[in-house]
Amino acid sequence: MKYKKIALLICFVAFASPLSAETCDISVAEGKLQKAEAAGIISGVGFFNDKPTIAVERQTWDAIRLDARLGMIETLECAIAGPGNILAEVQIIDLGGLVLATFDGVDRQLQVAE
Repeated sequence: MKYKKIALLICFVAFASPLSAETCDISVAEGKLQKAEAAGIISGVGFFNDKPTIAVERQTWDAIRLDARLGMIETLECAIAGPGNILAEVQIIDLGGLVLATFDGVDRQLQVAE
């Protein structure tokens, strides 16, 4: 339980200042994602069904505040698309491949699956 609280605190700190397309620094974004993976906040990033994807444990995802979720997604967007660019869509999946949420990069809206 203590580990989860520490991991969630790291998540909040790491993603509290999101990297928008205008403030994107690819090396900073990659570093944030690596730290989140090392802390067990995310299990990995990549492409799943041809879409940019963040894999997380469902329990962790459920515990993360909305601003940190969006920061995590914008950090991935920066790492993949680079400065001044956006991704049309990003998906968040659990470790079994179930889609937990989809982020519309054009409308900047997060749709959380029920």
